[in-house]
Amino acid sequence: MKRALAAALLLIVAAAAIWLLLTRSGAPIARTVPQQDADLFAVWRLGAAKDEVVAIEAYLQREGVADILPLADILRSDARWRTCKAAQPFAVPPRRLWPAIVPTLRYIRDELVPVTGPLRVVSGYRDPAANSCFRGARASRHLRFAALDLMPVRALSRADLIARLCPLHARTGARDKVGLGIYTITRFHIDTAGYRRWGADYSSATSPCLIRS
Repeated sequence: MKRALAAALLLIVAAAAIWLLLTRSGAPIARTVPQQDADLFAVWRLGAAKDEVVAIEAYLQREGVADILPLADILRSDARWRTCKAAQPFAVPPRRLWPAIVPTLRYIRDELVPVTGPLRVVSGYRDPAANSCFRGARASRHLRFAALDLMPVRALSRADLIARLCPLHARTGARDKVGLGIYTITRFHIDTAGYRRWGADYSSATSPCLIRS
């Protein structure tokens, strides 16, 4: 009993130390990840996948994209993970998939954030079991670690979001091979794995951009 309590206290202290380090260093985690999720991530990264977490963090730094979004956001399976027994809150994709997220992060930094303002990830990499549970498309780019589902951090109406996203996609989507899916409220999908657009039912015919034009 005493050993279990000591182990639990050690994890809490480690999580607090990591959180303090991140906030003092100005890392983006302090800006977009709720503290509850940040604490959960701090504990999770100390577990069985810690070597892979360190490796992917170093990889993103080498590619110059580590400061665009918090690592906790990028590795988030889905904000709804508690409703799915097959999903964990975070997951590190296989290394062969890591390059796919780099152009997506660059597009978010260079094109998307200047239009929408700061963004928060609500879904990142999904393994097949998690993708099925979340009812993702069979060929979802989340499976390839090429996609992120996002929501604006600042208050933004759905109509305003659509008015910002659709002209951006019309201007840059073909050039940067951007997939844009606009779902309910202000949740939307971005990837750089093929130029296309769709609505909440994954159909191109229901894309708000098509309806708007």
